[in-house]
Amino acid sequence: MFKELHLDFETRSACDLKKAGLYVYATHPTTEVILISWAFDFEEVQANLFWESNFKDIKEFVGQGGKVVAQNAAFERVIWNEVLHKRHKWPFLNIEQCRCTMAQSYAMAIPGSLEKAAPALGITQEKDMRGNRVMLKISKPKQITDDGKVIWHDNPEYFEILKAYGKQDVVVERELDSRQIKLSPQEQELWFIDQKINDRGIQIDTQSAHNALVLVESEKEKLNSQMREVTKGAVSKCTATSQLTDWLHFNKVNTEGVAKADVVELLLDPSLPIDVKKALSLRQLANKSSTAKLAAMANSANSDGRVRGTMQFHGASTGRWAGRKLQVHNFPRGVYGQTDIDIIFNIINGPLAADNLDLFYESPIKVISDILRSFIVSRPGSRLIWGDWNSIEARILAWLAGEDSVLEIFRKGEDVYKYAASKIFKVPYALITKDQRQIGKVAVLALGYQGGKGAFQAMAKGYGVKVADSEAEEIKQGWREGHPSIVKYWHLVEHQSILAVRNPGVQFSAGPKGREIKYLVKGSFLFCQLPSKRILCYPYPKIIQKETPWGQMKDTLSFMGEDSTSKKWERQQAYGGLLTENITQAVARDILSSCLIRLEKRGYPVVFHVHDEIVCEVEQGKGSQEEMTKIMCELPSWAQGLPISAEIIEGLRYRK
Repeated sequence: MFKELHLDFETRSACDLKKAGLYVYATHPTTEVILISWAFDFEEVQANLFWESNFKDIKEFVGQGGKVVAQNAAFERVIWNEVLHKRHKWPFLNIEQCRCTMAQSYAMAIPGSLEKAAPALGITQEKDMRGNRVMLKISKPKQITDDGKVIWHDNPEYFEILKAYGKQDVVVERELDSRQIKLSPQEQELWFIDQKINDRGIQIDTQSAHNALVLVESEKEKLNSQMREVTKGAVSKCTATSQLTDWLHFNKVNTEGVAKADVVELLLDPSLPIDVKKALSLRQLANKSSTAKLAAMANSANSDGRVRGTMQFHGASTGRWAGRKLQVHNFPRGVYGQTDIDIIFNIINGPLAADNLDLFYESPIKVISDILRSFIVSRPGSRLIWGDWNSIEARILAWLAGEDSVLEIFRKGEDVYKYAASKIFKVPYALITKDQRQIGKVAVLALGYQGGKGAFQAMAKGYGVKVADSEAEEIKQGWREGHPSIVKYWHLVEHQSILAVRNPGVQFSAGPKGREIKYLVKGSFLFCQLPSKRILCYPYPKIIQKETPWGQMKDTLSFMGEDSTSKKWERQQAYGGLLTENITQAVARDILSSCLIRLEKRGYPVVFHVHDEIVCEVEQGKGSQEEMTKIMCELPSWAQGLPISAEIIEGLRYRK
């Protein structure tokens, strides 16, 4: 019997896949499979239009539990089960039967898309981009008549091009799979859990989301009108950033732009003219993330009110997840407690919502932005239990570096921000003021990964902290003097990584015994083994010479990676602080991963998670905050000695 089936589907639908998301797309009545391309192991690749074959071999293989490999396997699996299984009585395709080459790409720190991943691994076979254009054309209706009838493209030439395209996709995917490092058994189990979480989805209060979306759109029109009035027509709307920047320059306000942090900093200036302050406030208010998230909630939910497919496994090179659809990783924190949240939702769903919100609270846009999390609810008969670890990155950084004084602060349950401030200002811990603590907080968040005064000032903007550059430099120096082991760790991991690149096949380690990381170059990759034994990958490492700010040339680690902004595959540079950040966030991810597995096994179904936070949907009468706290604070064997604590909340609506 064959070991694996390499599989690729081409589909068409009147539903927009990008806007609706996979799960809504797959269940849409017009969605259908038009081409199946496949190969068993390394047999010849085949491709048939759906109406040309009964695909007996494929159905039998899957029905007998055969393994399926696909690029972005979630697409093939969900389409298989929603279209082929439910409508055409094909056997059910279980999650555990699947393996995903896109997940394997992400785990190797190479691009996830097939057209970028293949050349990144030196594969000469290329995705058929001409066929891709034809696929995009025939995947959508040629016409939808007035009575709702869908008319599809039926040009035979298109279908022949599509067949060649599908075959080539399988050829490239199979070659990619042969060159990839497979997920470890632990990571493969985690991927299975990730798929179950995505299938489970997040329950949305869709009625409130629709009402709020109408309210927000109406309010944005009012804000745009006010912006035109205050700028005398120079700025057409609040999102016209170039116009607003030019207008500010005309009014002798010096700024590079009107990004969120820029506006926060500008509004701290008490000498601003009234009209400038008003325009900036309008920009700040209209820039709230309400509209996009509300639209995703309202339009991406299935008929049962659940938004699925919100988590991207290994979306970052550290192993952390990335958000999809709702983007749960960047919700505004919010300021309201449960009582106010309940009142606000009653207002949103009642008459004169805008007037009542403005009367009893604030601008509707501001209020709705602050309660975005609470459009996430539990299904009837259940409640949400969620929690996060306290200062998890600061704890892990100190643990990795052996900064025992900081670890002791955490073990005693004291305030790490006050501790940092006491080191910076050389003042006893008990005498730290509220303002000094705030500076300590910014320092902990900004300086732990070798950040300088620029990093401190950038972080300070978001927290309303304003100090001169000279004072920021003193704060940096004070923090570093108070954290010598962390400073040493930055330099050590950089030094050891460079040694590893210069000495392929030889292992170099950094950090205290029992929690050390290990660098090793093998083939075309620099590998970093974490305390959990999971591996971080740095493709095509090379040592280059780089000039320092003080004019000296310095050996610098470089590697290939996908730029987070341009999405181009290009050479990047690393330094000790960046490598330390990678390691710290990767360890935090491993703590979260081990907890996801425990929670699932102990009856706490996870609906989503955000770096240091996990949200579960638990039946009424089952589970408790106390039990979830214990589960979250259990440590895997490799993390012994790491002091962690968690705070747990429960309710029918999600909130901070």
